[in-house]
Amino acid sequence: MVGLPVAVGATATGASRASTRLLSVCRVRAYAKPDARVRRSVFDARNLIITNAKFPKKHRWVTHATRDDRPPVPSVSSTRPGDRTQGDGSNDWVTLTGLAALAIFICYADRSNISTAIIPMAKQFSWDKIAEGGVLSAFFYGYGLTQIAGGRAADRWGGKNVLLIGVVAWSLATFLTPAAAAAGAVPLVVARAALGAGEGVAFPAVHALIARHVPSDYRTTAVATVTAASYAGAAFAFGVTPYVVVTGGGWENAFFFFGAAALVWVPLWVPAEFQVVRDVGEAGEGVGDGVVTGNTNKNNEHGRKVENKVVPRSTAEFKSSGWIQEWLGLMETNEVRAICIAQFAQSYGSYGLLSWLPTYFDEALGVPLADLPAFTVLPYFIQGAVGVGSGLWADKLLREKAVPKLQIRKAFQAVGMVGPAVCLLAAAYLGSQGVDGHVPEGNIFWAAASVDIGLALSALTLAGVSVSHLDVAPKHAGLVFATGNTCATIAGLIAVPFSGLILEKTHQNWSIVFGVIALVFISGAVVWCAWVGDKPVEADDVVFVVDDGWMN
Repeated sequence: MVGLPVAVGATATGASRASTRLLSVCRVRAYAKPDARVRRSVFDARNLIITNAKFPKKHRWVTHATRDDRPPVPSVSSTRPGDRTQGDGSNDWVTLTGLAALAIFICYADRSNISTAIIPMAKQFSWDKIAEGGVLSAFFYGYGLTQIAGGRAADRWGGKNVLLIGVVAWSLATFLTPAAAAAGAVPLVVARAALGAGEGVAFPAVHALIARHVPSDYRTTAVATVTAASYAGAAFAFGVTPYVVVTGGGWENAFFFFGAAALVWVPLWVPAEFQVVRDVGEAGEGVGDGVVTGNTNKNNEHGRKVENKVVPRSTAEFKSSGWIQEWLGLMETNEVRAICIAQFAQSYGSYGLLSWLPTYFDEALGVPLADLPAFTVLPYFIQGAVGVGSGLWADKLLREKAVPKLQIRKAFQAVGMVGPAVCLLAAAYLGSQGVDGHVPEGNIFWAAASVDIGLALSALTLAGVSVSHLDVAPKHAGLVFATGNTCATIAGLIAVPFSGLILEKTHQNWSIVFGVIALVFISGAVVWCAWVGDKPVEADDVVFVVDDGWMN
C-alpha cells in the first residue's frame, strides 16, 4: 500500500472531523495523530476523500478514505437471521428474553451437574483434589477460546444462529461425557472443553441480540432476567443431580438427562423472529450495521455543512482483520478495562463457588450427598430472584431519572462484590470451628446462611458490570461482553484448580480458599468504581478496515 501524506485526529480543542463527501465504499487506511489536522488539498488532488469520524483520545488508525474511480463493492444487507420483516413486533423483546433465558438455563444446568457428579466420579476413578480441579476446570479452556469469536460473529451476522449452534454443540458434548469418562482422562477433558466451546458463544450472542432487539429502557431488565436464568439453571442442576445419581442408576444418567434438554428449546427458537429496535440514539443507528460519518447540522473545520449518514460496510471489510483494530481501540479505554477487571474478579469467586460448593458442604460441613440439595439449591434461587429484582429496580430508577446512571452502576456492583466477600469470610470462620472434624449444627446453619446471603448480594452486579457494555459500547456489545467474559473464563481457569491445590496442600483449609476469593472481590470493586463509565466511548464509533490493494 502506498502511504498517504495525511494525518487526521484530535486537535487541541477536541476531536476534529474530516470531510464528509463520500464517493464509494472502497477503503484505505491512514494514521491519525493527536495533534494534526486534515490537509484536504492532498486528497482533492488525487480524488481521495476522508469521511467524518470521531476519534478516541489516543492516536489510532483511521480507515475511511475513498476515491470515485473505483466501482462500489456491494454492501452487506442489514437484515440478519431472526429479524422480523412484517407484523407487529412491539413485544418481541419479551419473547426474546424468555427464550434466551431458557437457553441460558440449559447452559448452566449442563455445566453445573458435574459439580455434584464429581463426588461419585472421583470415588470411582480414584481422583485426588488436584485431579478433580483439573476435570472441573477443563470446561474453561474451551469456554475461553470461543468467547471473542462468538461475540464478533454475533455482532456481524446476528446472534440467533450463533446461539443455536452453541446450544446444539454443548448439548452433544454433555450427552457424550459418560462415554468420554469411560475412555480415559484425556477424552473426558476434551469433552469438557468441547462443552465449554459450545457454551462460550451463548452469552455474547444473547447480549448482541439484546442490543439489537430490546428497547434501551428495558435492557437492564432483559440482562438481569437472562443472567438470573443462569442461577436457576445451576440451582436446578444442584437439586436434580443428586436425585438422579442416587435413584436414577448412577452419575452417567445425569449427563444423559441434561444433554437431552435442548430438544425442548430448539423447536421454539428456530421459527422465532424479533423486531429490530431503532431507539439507539446515543448508541448509533443500527447497532453496528453501518459507519456513522458525521454529525447532523454541524460545520466541519472548513465551514462546510456536515450531514449525518450511515455508510454500509462492504463485504470486503469483513474479510479483513480490521475488527482487531476496533477491539484494540476499545481495550485502550478505562471503561472497557473496568468491565474486564470486574468480570475477572467477580467470576473468580462465582466460578470457584459453583464448582466447589457441593464439595464444601460435603467435606467441610459433613452434609451427606442425598441432603445436598437443601444447601446448594436455595442459594441460586435466591440469587436469581435478587438478580431479576435488581434489573427491574435499576431500570425504574433510570426511567424516573431518580439516580444518575453512573451512580447506579457503581453502587450495585460495589455492594454485589464487597457484600459476598464479607459473607464468605463469615462462612469460612463458622466452618472452621469444628472439633475432631465435626462442625456444630448451629455453625452449619449459619455457614450455609452466609453463603446464601453472599450469593444473593452478588446478583446485584446484574445492574452493574453485566449491563455496562450496553452503556459504553452498544455497537460492539457482543465483542465487549465476550472480552469481559473471556477475562471471567481466565478467572475460572485459575480459581478452580488453584482452590483445589490450596485444599490439597493445606489439608482442606477452606478458610484460605474463601479468604483469597474475598480479597479478589474487594480489589475488583475498587477498580470498578474508579473506571466505570455510563456513556458510549469514542472508540465504539470508529470502524477499522484493511485496504483491498487498490492503491498499489
